[in-house]
Amino acid sequence: MANQDTAGKIIQATIDLIQEKGYKATTTKAIAEKAGVNEVTIFRHFGSKRNILEAAVQKFSYVPLLSQTIREQIVWDLEKDLYLLAKRYMDYLVSIQDFVLIGFKEAGLFPEIDEEIANIPLELKNVLVDYFLQMEQKGKISCPNFEVAALQFIYMNFGFFISRARLGLKVSALSNEAYLRNSIKIFSRGMTP
Repeated sequence: MANQDTAGKIIQATIDLIQEKGYKATTTKAIAEKAGVNEVTIFRHFGSKRNILEAAVQKFSYVPLLSQTIREQIVWDLEKDLYLLAKRYMDYLVSIQDFVLIGFKEAGLFPEIDEEIANIPLELKNVLVDYFLQMEQKGKISCPNFEVAALQFIYMNFGFFISRARLGLKVSALSNEAYLRNSIKIFSRGMTP
């Protein structure tokens, strides 16, 4: 338990410092100071600054949450299921907004970080493709390309989240709830035979 608490402190200190200074300017010494640990402790737990960021990406991945939702709460009704997934996805993105925005701030500067971050939507895409395949096998949807459908679902939700996170209500005054209900209704109609 103490190891998890220490690791959590190191991850949070890293995120705070990257948000404040950027990835390159964040040193393991500064992370150790902010986390209240020795620099040696950082290397013992993670080995490198990059490994801390990889651990943070895994910690903040929403894929396990959405996979669990599919396993436990799906009712095989496209509109209801997609609304549930979109709501969980949006709520989770809002809860880790600062971390997501760090990813955009640092995008392209460190390809190895981009690779780690790209794994999250890639895994989500695969989970959604599997759900759509099962829905097709049940005769509940018709879609010429499940990968495109999964990406469209991800992009319509992530795009709204980013717009709201960066621009507030300047683009749209719709509530998250109104946006999700209406966008899922439109999306679902396009896949219903």
